[in-house]
Amino acid sequence: MNLTKLFETQAALDEHIMQEHPELRGQNNLDWKLLALQVELGECANEWRGFKKWSKDQEPRTKLYTWINGIGECVESKNDPRMLAENLQLNAFRIKNSLLEEYVDCLHFILSIGLEFDVAEELDWDELTSDEKDLTKQFQMVFAQVTDLNDCLFATNEGWQELFGEFYWLGTLLGFTWEQVEEAYYAKNKVNHERQNVGY
Repeated sequence: MNLTKLFETQAALDEHIMQEHPELRGQNNLDWKLLALQVELGECANEWRGFKKWSKDQEPRTKLYTWINGIGECVESKNDPRMLAENLQLNAFRIKNSLLEEYVDCLHFILSIGLEFDVAEELDWDELTSDEKDLTKQFQMVFAQVTDLNDCLFATNEGWQELFGEFYWLGTLLGFTWEQVEEAYYAKNKVNHERQNVGY
């Protein structure tokens, strides 16, 4: 993983956002970034679904099919429509990994928060492991790290690195390789730039 390149890419997006929203310059942007990270982390957990013990459908949303049906409606399903019916018109058909997309949405905010702390040093990747195997507990650990950063009057690089380490381990437990994460991050980063261009 090239963390320096990820930070540079995120810095370019953050600057693009500042250009489109100049009112953000010179103010505290950490609070809303931490809240946004918590929201995205919740969305990631929602796509994982493993905590939904009340549901018979606890399968992670790693394949979501989207297509336009024969009457022009946009349809999303975890079931492959090609298996549902013969001669189905599948216009604009695509498969997405919603869980991975939400994970990289979190990564955008984690990197942006790191830029707020002026994190400059490379991480020791050998230390980014854990004995934790329970995904519910790992999600809670990441939430706790975000809360710790929010509660700390003088947040530090060390606090950010602890957050990143727990987040990295969460991705490992979710089954992502860092190559997958980087590829998805750069793809979503491009979408985020396009959204700024069209006034999203």
